[in-house]
Amino acid sequence: MKSASVAALFAFLSMLSMAVFADEAKVVWVDPSCNYLIAQLGDEYGIFEWRAGSEPTEGDVLDGPLKTEGIVTVTNATKGGSNNVILVATSPRLNSLIHSSPVNCKKRYRS
Repeated sequence: MKSASVAALFAFLSMLSMAVFADEAKVVWVDPSCNYLIAQLGDEYGIFEWRAGSEPTEGDVLDGPLKTEGIVTVTNATKGGSNNVILVATSPRLNSLIHSSPVNCKKRYRS
């Protein structure tokens, strides 16, 4: 009985910690030619490389540990499904991230 209580408490605390570390971001720029996207994270922007999952579109809302290093899995709250992404950089300005996207990103050169 005691081990069942400990297991239930552990499961609850695990879910609580995931909720505490979850971020929400709105996709504001996507370039499928190079698998990069930029999302607004509160007062700043983050540029991400997406590695797996369906192509996000501008306006999609992503939920998950978006400010965590390494490959993370985020949920597309708009379309459903998930994506594996890597946070590359953050900036208070959108244009600085667009212009620092990889050279092979075709959308980088549009005004």
